[in-house]
Amino acid sequence: MTETVSDRFRGRRIVVGIYLAVVALAGVFGAAVGVLLPVESGRDIQEASIAGLEFAVTPLNFAVYGVVMVGVGLGVLLLAVRFVSRFDDDAVDGN
Repeated sequence: MTETVSDRFRGRRIVVGIYLAVVALAGVFGAAVGVLLPVESGRDIQEASIAGLEFAVTPLNFAVYGVVMVGVGLGVLLLAVRFVSRFDDDAVDGN
């Protein structure tokens, strides 16, 4: 049986692809904030604090923060959806 394009790009693969794209985009936006924050604020900002976490203002730190926060938040949500979908009697097995 040959695999069609619609078979290859459905279900979990699309969700995982979108998840990875959103996490990567969070890293890019975090790096942009790390670059623009000291420039646009006009002040000499050396450290930032978000939710009790203190870290130096660098593009890498903001990128890591964005990737971790979005990755964990969306990951937990996707795992919850996957867990709940086990109890759906009408679900289609999408491999």
